Amino acid sequence: MKTKLWYLKNLDMFSHLRNEEMHQVIAKTSSMKEIKKGEVLYLQGSSDKSIYILKKGAVKINKLSHEGKVVILDILKGGTLFGELGALDESDRDETAEVIEDCLLCIMTKSQFDELLKLVPGLSIRLNKIIGLRRRKIENKLLDLLFSTVEERLAKTLFNLLDDFGIPDNGSYILKIKLTHQDLSELIASTRETTTATLNNFKREGLIEYEGKYIRILDKDRLEARGNHSGDA
Repeated sequence: MKTKLWYLKNLDMFSHLRNEEMHQVIAKTSSMKEIKKGEVLYLQGSSDKSIYILKKGAVKINKLSHEGKVVILDILKGGTLFGELGALDESDRDETAEVIEDCLLCIMTKSQFDELLKLVPGLSIRLNKIIGLRRRKIENKLLDLLFSTVEERLAKTLFNLLDDFGIPDNGSYILKIKLTHQDLSELIASTRETTTATLNNFKREGLIEYEGKYIRILDKDRLEARGNHSGDA
């Protein structure tokens, strides 16, 4: 059975720590909690200040635009720390976190997290790097939403999901995450109908096929190319 120590040591943020430091980390964190699919961890506009470590499962981070449209900013896999801005910023949450696959989570309070940053040398530097990378990722996504076609956005989204959820299988890749057409439409800021039509086009062209509730990427290189070249919206 995998222990809390095993899960934390497999997080990028904590991978450099020695075992004795890891025990200090564990002492400052709560017990592992199982959270079911569909549960909301925090809402946009809430004053929640907790920090979350996703040990396994998947969580989507979404934002409600001024026009009332939901846009998924990111989908997080196991081994990810998130919600850290709640501990660093006094303002309310500007995003919502929802479980999309049953999760195992470790949740820290703001005070526990502050103590942890003081306790472990170099941890705050790693945290700042994580925040910087995450912000650049979101900025790049927003640029794509502004200047790319629906086809390009969907192709690039599926290709990028391979990094975290792609499983090689007989020369192709299975995206091991169950995403609805609505989820995908919110990832690319389109309508469900347009997203479904674009997926069907990709299927006819031999780029993807459906494997039960999963998507199989049949041609990774062509999919990447479709995400980088102009097409019809």
